[in-house]
Amino acid sequence: MRQKLSDDEFHALYCPVKSAKSALFLVASFSLVAFVAWKGLHKPFEPPDVVELFFVVIVGAILAKWLVAFTCFRDRLVIGIVIVNLLTGEVTRFLPSVFGQYAEIIKSGKLALWLLGLLVSATMLVQSFRTARIKPSAV
Repeated sequence: MRQKLSDDEFHALYCPVKSAKSALFLVASFSLVAFVAWKGLHKPFEPPDVVELFFVVIVGAILAKWLVAFTCFRDRLVIGIVIVNLLTGEVTRFLPSVFGQYAEIIKSGKLALWLLGLLVSATMLVQSFRTARIKPSAV
């Protein structure tokens, strides 16, 4: 039977700075999301969907738990970017009368955040490859 991982064990196992697989997953995810955000820059907001709202609430709860579990600044920055983008997307979709006139600015800002997340995750990927090649010194 599997034991529940503590926050420290979870961080040690999945930290993108230490795990090249996690860092590669982040880079691929941010690349895909940045491409989709770029393709949708000049399209109108999609109408709100209650099922998607439920999905965003579940994902937001998971990300909030991860925000507590990860202790590195870059990990928290990436998770914070994802949370801000999810919340911004849902708020603008459910209140189009308020944010409709600022659609281009909001979409450009979200794209900039996704690109920042891609940049940060790429630096984590490079660092994870560097730390994987460095052998621990024999004491």
